[in-house]
Amino acid sequence: MAGLAGAVTLVTGGASGIGAATVRALAGAGARVVVADRDVERGTALAADAGGRFVAIDVSRPDDWTRVMSEVAETWGPVEAAVLNAGISTRRYPFAVEEVTVAEYERIRGVNLDGVLLGIRAVVPSMAAAGGGAIVVTASVAGLVPFPDDPYYAATKHALVAFVRSAAPQLDGKGVRINAVCPSATDTPILEPERRALIVRERRPLQDPGEVAVAVVDLLRSGGTGEAWTTRAGRPARRWRFGDEPAG
Repeated sequence: MAGLAGAVTLVTGGASGIGAATVRALAGAGARVVVADRDVERGTALAADAGGRFVAIDVSRPDDWTRVMSEVAETWGPVEAAVLNAGISTRRYPFAVEEVTVAEYERIRGVNLDGVLLGIRAVVPSMAAAGGGAIVVTASVAGLVPFPDDPYYAATKHALVAFVRSAAPQLDGKGVRINAVCPSATDTPILEPERRALIVRERRPLQDPGEVAVAVVDLLRSGGTGEAWTTRAGRPARRWRFGDEPAG
C-alpha cells in the first residue's frame, strides 16, 4: 500500500495497551481507524478521540468477523490495513502446565491464535479487492524464544510467527504484506501483577506501548513481508534473524 493517509485500518484489541497506542499513532498518520474490541465503553471513547469508529467484536467468533467486515464496508469501504493485536495470557504466574484447565487453554487459544487466523481470513479478500494491503500481527518475544513463565501463551505466539512466515509468500501474490511485531515486556494490562513486580525488582525497564506502536506503523507503511521485528524499551525495532533451518 502506498501510505496510511486515508487508509481504512482495523485494530483488534484496540481499546487498551498496545492497541490503543497504535490507534493513536495511526490516527496521527492520517489513517481512518476502526477500533475493534470487546470493551465498548473504552473503545467507543478512544474511537471518538481518534476520529475513527468503534466495532464490538469477539475475535474468536467467525460470525463476529463477518458482521464487522460488513459494517466497515458499508460505511467506509474495504479494509486496507489491519493490526491483529488482541491477546491475553493465562493470568496465572507461576503455574504448572498440567494445572491449566481445558477451558483456560481454549480461551487463550481462541483469542491469541484463532482470533488472528480468523482475522486474516476476513481481511485478505477486502485488501485484495482494494488492490493490496498490509497486516501486522502482534506476537511476542515469547514467540521467538522459550518463555517458561507461561508456556501456553508462548505456544500461541510461536504459532503466530510461524503462520506469518508461512503465509507471506501466498499473500504476497495478492498484494498483501504481513509481518509480526514481537514486543518484550510492555506496560499493558496483560502483564500479570506478579510478573510485573518481578520485572520491577530486577530493575528491567518496561516498554511503553507507544514504542511498539511506532514499529507497527512503520511495518504497515513499508518494508518486507514474512518478517518478525522485536521491540525493547528505549531501543529501535530490529528484524529478527532466524538461525539455521532444515531444508524441505
